[in-house]
Amino acid sequence: MHQRLAIIIVSYGNSAQTIRFVTQECPKITFPHEVIVVDNGPDDASKELENGLKHVVKLVCTGENVGFARGNIAGVQAVMAEVDKPDFLLFVNNDIVFTDPSVVDKLVQVLEVHPEVGLIGPRVVGLDGGLQSPEPYLSFCQRHILPYWGTLLNNNRKKELDPKEYARNAISGWHYRIMGSFLLMRTEDYLLCGGFDPGTFLFSEESILSERLAKVGKKVWYESSVSVLHEHAATTSKYFDYARIRRMKLESDIYYYRNYRSVSSWEIALARFTLWLKERLGR
Repeated sequence: MHQRLAIIIVSYGNSAQTIRFVTQECPKITFPHEVIVVDNGPDDASKELENGLKHVVKLVCTGENVGFARGNIAGVQAVMAEVDKPDFLLFVNNDIVFTDPSVVDKLVQVLEVHPEVGLIGPRVVGLDGGLQSPEPYLSFCQRHILPYWGTLLNNNRKKELDPKEYARNAISGWHYRIMGSFLLMRTEDYLLCGGFDPGTFLFSEESILSERLAKVGKKVWYESSVSVLHEHAATTSKYFDYARIRRMKLESDIYYYRNYRSVSSWEIALARFTLWLKERLGR
């Protein structure tokens, strides 16, 4: 019996890019697959996607922008309603470019060799050649407090990922994390850990998913031998201004660190004050 993959893409307000990804990038994937597009736009905006992807994908329309986590949850629910359920789930952004058609095959091979791994991702490289994934794991304070106050105290050393870490395959642990733009996992592991947490709108989903997997004894793997290109923030920067993106990142991180890493109330208060101060000072 052949293994199957479900590719789940959450789309919002960028139908042309989603159509391009489905028609030009997904066919590059050599692993047997089906494509599920979750349209987070209003019903009337779904017509363009429906016309452009007719008979190509399963289209799930939420009727409103429910966010990244809940959009993926809707995609999985549609997949699980099928009689022939897929063996693997790939959560991928519509701004990914496949430079290696066998990337999924290679990641699946790792999962088959390492049953303890519940989530895997490749090296993610930006269009400028910069490394986007993996990235160092940072505490809440390192993410939202020290970048500002450390600068004022001339003590803001940017934490860089050791090249030795991202040049080799490894179970990530808490030294670094993989990016949510490309996440592959077994369907059974997704169901085992409870999948995405619907409590966030955008950002921190991959960290929360990693935490949920850890609770059921599963680990996260970064595979350095394969890579994909990623036009980072192609949709968010188009529909949300910089200030709103910063606020969404903070609120999602507050949800993650408070519910999964037990961050203190004073750190949350200081982070919110720091963002408020930066906005008032125009920084």
